[in-house]
Amino acid sequence: MNTTEILNGLRAENKRDFPVEIFEQDRVEYPAHMRKLMDDKGVSIADLVKSMGYERSYVYHMLDGSRTPSRYFLLRFAIVCGLDFEETQRILFITGNGLLYAKVEYDAAIIYSLERHYDFSQVNDLLESVGMKHLFSDPS
Repeated sequence: MNTTEILNGLRAENKRDFPVEIFEQDRVEYPAHMRKLMDDKGVSIADLVKSMGYERSYVYHMLDGSRTPSRYFLLRFAIVCGLDFEETQRILFITGNGLLYAKVEYDAAIIYSLERHYDFSQVNDLLESVGMKHLFSDPS
């Protein structure tokens, strides 16, 4: 559902209650969605652990839903899985994390990297070249 359709639903005069049905189709269980992305991209849990630099148990907690992944975990996940911009935005959205915003320089560098299917080394080289912290460091 696009923004205009959502706004029209919110503005509908015949609605007395909050129109929760507008958002039902966007509700996805993120662990299942992350696993599907991994399957689609041919990425194993071992690949994630090795490439992302996290402890195995931490990655499992993210994938089983016992912990909610941070935005930076998901950006790393996106790079390892070779997600594109739209796939990355979707996983950020369904986990309640902030979407990438092209007017934010750090986010713009990540978008640029996603669109070019950069690996971790290339992403970190780009970030370093513009004076930003590596993807392995929280930029906050």
